[in-house]
Amino acid sequence: MNDTGVIDRFFQVFSQYIDSGFGLLGGEVAFLATTLVAIDVTLAALFWSLSHGEDVLARLIKKTLFVGLFAFLIGNFQLLADIVFRSFAGLGLQAGGGTLSAEDFLRPGKLASAGIEAGRPLLEAASELSGFPGVFENLVQILVLLAAFLVVIVAFFVLAVQLFVTLIEFKLTTLAGFILVPFGLLGHTAFLAERVLGNVVASGVKVLVLAVIVGIGSTLMDGFVQDFSAAQPTLEEVLALALGALALLGLGIFGPGIATGLVSGAPQLGAGAAVGTGAAVAGLAMAGAAGVSGAAGAVGGLGARGAAGGAAASAAARPTPEGGPSGPRPSSPSASGGAGTSPKQGEPQTRPSPGPTGSSRPSTDAPTGSSTPTTSADAPTWARQMKRDQAVSHGVAAAAHALRSGDSGGSAQVSLKESD
Repeated sequence: MNDTGVIDRFFQVFSQYIDSGFGLLGGEVAFLATTLVAIDVTLAALFWSLSHGEDVLARLIKKTLFVGLFAFLIGNFQLLADIVFRSFAGLGLQAGGGTLSAEDFLRPGKLASAGIEAGRPLLEAASELSGFPGVFENLVQILVLLAAFLVVIVAFFVLAVQLFVTLIEFKLTTLAGFILVPFGLLGHTAFLAERVLGNVVASGVKVLVLAVIVGIGSTLMDGFVQDFSAAQPTLEEVLALALGALALLGLGIFGPGIATGLVSGAPQLGAGAAVGTGAAVAGLAMAGAAGVSGAAGAVGGLGARGAAGGAAASAAARPTPEGGPSGPRPSSPSASGGAGTSPKQGEPQTRPSPGPTGSSRPSTDAPTGSSTPTTSADAPTWARQMKRDQAVSHGVAAAAHALRSGDSGGSAQVSLKESD
């Protein structure tokens, strides 16, 4: 689990436990369905016995078919949900060009590894420009390459996580809604089963849309991987790679909104999607810059403390001059009898000034504090640390808000009421 396949491992484990959950809940769901069927049939028989002039046999046949349909749905709910999932995923991959297989679609780590392969040439190009003499001459180029590498990695990683969450969401909602399906047997509780079936359809449409995006993006992945070993990349090549990664990032974040608009019958994307994508990248960049600044400040503080410790050690090892602490002490001004002797240098002295009120003021010989405001460089360590923490939290909050803006909910309406 030391590579991008760790997300595939997570998906496999989640899928295994979710699939086993259907078998664990099967007995409880069957008992609930049996109880609701008995209540429904008993109430229907009572109403039929009290009614006059109605075709009871036709109603009995209709009720039997309705109960049989739900019995088939409950008994094969896991199989039917898997058919819906594979059908929507297959249609999406086919619409996306058919270059990505269904097995690769169920491996989100493949997208993450594609991002690493696309960003590795940028990192290698930046390492070639590094070095003690050249790192200062090529500092701008190195920063541009590192920024483009960060954008590419974030884009593919977010798309991989979005695919992982979408796949797990379909399976989790299917398992959690399995216990609510029997409530469709009663007319007054049928809305619970309607929500479940509508959620399954809406999640399937979301898988369909994301499969189209991943299928189309897989055909472009080979174009992202460029070899810069022959010559250093130009600014246009680096920015083109970052722009393509941002396009995939925007589709990955706001792709589920397309599915919501398809289910609800209203368009969901616009200029705000582009702004949201830029806000997410800017927030991550702000948090990263604040973190790098904090690390640099910590390294600088360690260096300063080391230099101060070395200076203190050298001062302690320096020999004491004559007349120092071991020599004779100088006599005080009162002992020498010199009343007009000037005070020691740097020692504050106050002398009263004559005035009508007899008040005294400090002499101008006393040192006074600086009245200039404290700059950011002279700020204490805790203040600089607080400022960095605020920048990191603000950047993370901006990125999280942009990601949440792409998660708009929506469901399909399914009616289970028996019509006459």
